[in-house]
Amino acid sequence: MDTRYRTSLALWITLAATAGCSSSSNKSPADAAPSLRPGVEDSSQVFQGAPNAHESAFWAAVRDGDDAGRAAAVSQLMADVQDDPKNGYSEFLIGASYSMPPNAVLRALADGTPIQPALPDAAAMPYLKESLSNLTDPFYLGFAGGLLGVAEIVSGDTAEGGPTLATAASNNPVATRLMTVISDLVAQNAANALKDMYVLVEYCNGGPLDHNGGGAADYVAKLNAGGAVQRECYSGYFAPHGSSGEMLLLADLQALNGNQPAANAYYRALQGVSDYSTWALKPLAERRLSGAQKADIATEAIIPATCVTCHTDTLK
Repeated sequence: MDTRYRTSLALWITLAATAGCSSSSNKSPADAAPSLRPGVEDSSQVFQGAPNAHESAFWAAVRDGDDAGRAAAVSQLMADVQDDPKNGYSEFLIGASYSMPPNAVLRALADGTPIQPALPDAAAMPYLKESLSNLTDPFYLGFAGGLLGVAEIVSGDTAEGGPTLATAASNNPVATRLMTVISDLVAQNAANALKDMYVLVEYCNGGPLDHNGGGAADYVAKLNAGGAVQRECYSGYFAPHGSSGEMLLLADLQALNGNQPAANAYYRALQGVSDYSTWALKPLAERRLSGAQKADIATEAIIPATCVTCHTDTLK
């Protein structure tokens, strides 16, 4: 699917209206409407807005597995929001970056090396709070609010975190439901994690799925075609391995709940995901399918909580 940046409808309407004015207009190019900033219009189906150079550099570094490049982009974004404190999208990216571990974690998962889970970084919270004041796109309001709500709860502020998460869920049910699955796994409640995962994938599917793995290949075909209800449900520019991560998690949760035939159905279907062959966690998935490394609930939460599982295209 094509998730390249595109000019918003509102901007095209503005430009069309300008073009329809008298040819004697003396307006200069400087009078034209500015490019729409990301985080303004609903981008649940396709990314809306024109990112600035530092926002683009951030995503390029994330996709390239370039930790140093991401750190440099975040430093630039911090300077940018000092100059323009109303840029909610840049504030969101800074806050989200605090939730992204280094790519060494992704490499360890691929290699089967033991990893210690990390708690959310409280340094993200001021940026996420500010982003919520400046974003109007429900897609990013939900994502930023979900990250903030989790951070608030982990810090012990459940009075704030609960309502924050509830509001986030109304804006972006995909992002917040995934965070719920991660929370279930952290609590080592595999049954709740599987239940919440099916709430997520059935929302993405736009209808029920066979909970025993039937139709897994059909669901993968829908993901490959970009046919799910929201772009966050499948792989795209920002999450080049989103579909693979989703299917691995669903398979692992079935295995953790003792339904190995269903797990195997999802592991096999995972191999049909269009981005699977280049995924950094392909070795992990193949160890799962062969039985060489079984899903372990004590470490399972690390896979979805490691944002680079889905957002990194290549490991440097």
